[in-house]
Amino acid sequence: MTAFPPISITLNGKAMAIASIADAAKALKQPWPSMDKPSRLEAIRMIEECLAGHCSHQAAFAAFEAAASEQSLLRQKPPSAGLRKFDGVAEDLM
Repeated sequence: MTAFPPISITLNGKAMAIASIADAAKALKQPWPSMDKPSRLEAIRMIEECLAGHCSHQAAFAAFEAAASEQSLLRQKPPSAGLRKFDGVAEDLM
């Protein structure tokens, strides 16, 4: 299965790295804050369609990421040192 740049989520108090369709499927089987949200149900459907070969890995992964975002499960990464430096330079130019 295609691997993606990992996204980090916090589910049931545990941090999880999601980098593949298999990881996303495993995470969707866990209890979520709202099990019946349409975006989560759509992510489950898209993952199943992907595993059956009926949709792309990218579409299924995007559906998972959208569902996780809607339920505030995504963990934000701190900006890299390079990005912080770039932000400082940009602020100086303004």
